[in-house]
Amino acid sequence: MTRWFLLGAVLLASARLSVAQSLAPDTLLAHPAPAAPAVAQAQMAEMQAAEEADSVAARSLGEALRRGEFHAHARTVFMATRNRGAAPDYYAQGVGAGLRYESHAWHGLRVGVEGFFLKNLFSSALAAEPGRPESRYELGLFDQEHPHHREILHQVEELWVSWQPRAGLQLTYGRQHLDTPLLNSQDSRLSPNFVQGLWAVAKAGPTTTVQGGWLTHVAPRSLDRWYTLGEAVGRYSMGVAPDSSRAAYLGRVPTPGLAVLGVRRTLGPHATVQAWQYFAPRLLAASWLEGTRTFARPAGRWTASGQLLWQRSLTGQAGGPTNQRYNEPGEQARALSGRLAYQHRAWQYAAQYTRLTAHGRFLFPREWGREPFYTTLPRERIEGAGDVHALGATVAWQRPHAPRLEAGYGYFRLSREARLNKYSLPDFHQLNLTATHAFAGAADGLRLRTLYAAKWGANRASYLPARAINKVDLHHLTVALDYAF
Repeated sequence: MTRWFLLGAVLLASARLSVAQSLAPDTLLAHPAPAAPAVAQAQMAEMQAAEEADSVAARSLGEALRRGEFHAHARTVFMATRNRGAAPDYYAQGVGAGLRYESHAWHGLRVGVEGFFLKNLFSSALAAEPGRPESRYELGLFDQEHPHHREILHQVEELWVSWQPRAGLQLTYGRQHLDTPLLNSQDSRLSPNFVQGLWAVAKAGPTTTVQGGWLTHVAPRSLDRWYTLGEAVGRYSMGVAPDSSRAAYLGRVPTPGLAVLGVRRTLGPHATVQAWQYFAPRLLAASWLEGTRTFARPAGRWTASGQLLWQRSLTGQAGGPTNQRYNEPGEQARALSGRLAYQHRAWQYAAQYTRLTAHGRFLFPREWGREPFYTTLPRERIEGAGDVHALGATVAWQRPHAPRLEAGYGYFRLSREARLNKYSLPDFHQLNLTATHAFAGAADGLRLRTLYAAKWGANRASYLPARAINKVDLHHLTVALDYAF
């Protein structure tokens, strides 16, 4: 672990003026974002824009503040879930809007702030009632801890100061938006995740990007306040403990924060590799490695990608009830995910496979981010499980100025043992149909996304109908409209 951060410190210290190369984005993985290339590209673009803007430097702090820019963003989302048979159904419509300000640079310094509010316009009953479980997806649009709350919710999402001491190096402290493979914004509701801490991004040569930092707080989506990283763990569903009892570790996770280090390198014009390390004292350590290689052919382009994950628990010696621990002392997890994709003109095809071994459960707090495996589909995840085989296929079509149409299928085989199935998911199939359109002209900045998801159990005789509610044997619809200006 120490070697990782020493390496990062050396690379950050030696960063020099250069522009990191990047490959064209892989549109098959537009949702969810699979890993960090998009992060590095976005942050490098921000640094380059800052360097260009600084060519006409502000002469005073007041001038820097006056020359700042405002950006606004509005979003409305409708969700509906229909469960099988007599099980309850849910629906909700929410709206949110935010205003963001970022100053001009003054001696390399910038400040930024963003506020956001959201409101439940109308919905079915979302809270748990006798004989009726709480909503899983629709409640996530609002505040999960206060499901009866119908008032306007608001909070300061970003509040940061950034310093660029020299070209190719940027330091940011405060409340900010970050996306890495495991810690990410998981932006599929009204408002995404935000984190608080110190973050550094550096260009260490023409083909290498280094970033990392120390984070202490998080504002998880679907919750209306900021928490320390330890306090946040358990705010979402906690599932079951390895002994099948109901998990109850909320408020019992002692980690003071999360250290993150990531390195991404472009290997020529057709390959990239990235490595990430996550270290949460007294909780967990995780290593992530991903590589991508493209092969251009006259008839089209092939892309082969692979992901490796290794994780171990840092929980101390066992003490107290099992259900009061987030993970078990000595617990480990290993994962392999692969993908082969082919693109020909407007068509894109991909096949994916993910294997979580039986060494233990893959655990990374859902309040901190969403897993990036190639087989992951919107509206489900396999975090919390071990001994998993997942198969997937995706086909997409898009032409310039036309909507993007995509269909994704997955089959997930999970263990029936509680020690390897935290959320008691049965084996299941999932089909997603997505249409996304970014408008142009007079409606520039407007984006519409529609998602239909169907999930059904692979063997209904293996689970009780009451355990399937909001997990399998359901149909789900999301319609989201965004406008940024």
